[in-house]
Amino acid sequence: MAPPRRGGADPVLAVMHRHRAMVAGAVDAWEIAAGLEACGVNDGEARRLRHRDVFGLAEELYARVPRAGRVAAPGEPAAGGAWLGGRTVAVHLLPGAGCVLAARFPAAAAPAAVLAAVALWAALRGGPLRIAHGAGAATWTYGLLGFALYGPQAVTALAGRGRFDTGAGTAAFAALALGLLPAAALARWFAVAARAQLGPSHGLADFADAVRPRLAAALAGHAAVQTALLLAAAVAGSAPLAGPAALGVLLFTARLLAVHGHAATAAAALAAACAAEALTLVLAAAPGHLAPPGGTAEAAACGAAALVLAARAFRLLARAAAHRPPLAGRH
Repeated sequence: MAPPRRGGADPVLAVMHRHRAMVAGAVDAWEIAAGLEACGVNDGEARRLRHRDVFGLAEELYARVPRAGRVAAPGEPAAGGAWLGGRTVAVHLLPGAGCVLAARFPAAAAPAAVLAAVALWAALRGGPLRIAHGAGAATWTYGLLGFALYGPQAVTALAGRGRFDTGAGTAAFAALALGLLPAAALARWFAVAARAQLGPSHGLADFADAVRPRLAAALAGHAAVQTALLLAAAVAGSAPLAGPAALGVLLFTARLLAVHGHAATAAAALAAACAAEALTLVLAAAPGHLAPPGGTAEAAACGAAALVLAARAFRLLARAAAHRPPLAGRH
């Protein structure tokens, strides 16, 4: 590392003063690199300041600025903590258990649904899927889940193609709820694996190249697990596959983006999918019944939104700035 430079010829001094609070609160140089990138400092700017890349600049700032204590936010993964704790596993299993009870025992559907809703709220309040602010994303998520549960049957009934069956979507919904635990495990693994690349990377492009395969593995792993759960639900009873599978991928991708600081992007994609499904209901009720079958509409709306969001995720989550540890009070 270059020795500290003082006086007017010191090219780092202005950056050090401008970002002093962020640098002082960082736990290591790699967190500083992520913060600098978030503030618009790239490798080219670092070379202008006589450093090979942003990581080299971060090392000097870490050495020159005295440390200040920082408070970790709830749910922040510890270094190397890629595994979920027993309590976290139990909390993330409860929503699926409640939905399975509701699907298998209709007489107990009401209390089981309450259990699932409370457990889902608790699961998303902490752990790897926790976000500090995401009310917009949460609102559209509820709409998409509501359509998954009742939408296809409502489209069928409105279009005069059959009767409304309130229990037709419960098996697929239970499979989606059971996917919450693997989603949390994969989100934790991705967060830890991506942050581990900050150290050995030599520049922001090198970091992005290392993170993208890990993001692809997380998305593919979730899609595979969700598909397996839906296939099991289809074997156990009557459950659609394409629509719920597309919804599961969309919700997981959106949550990953929200957890890593891009809640607005996630909410926009969820809102677009929700609007498309609402349009399906309007078309089904209109004269002529122009709406496609509900399952097809769900697959198309959620699949298209998931593809767009995945493309955004490969760009946004490959940035070091997306992997800054959350601080208590940071929004």
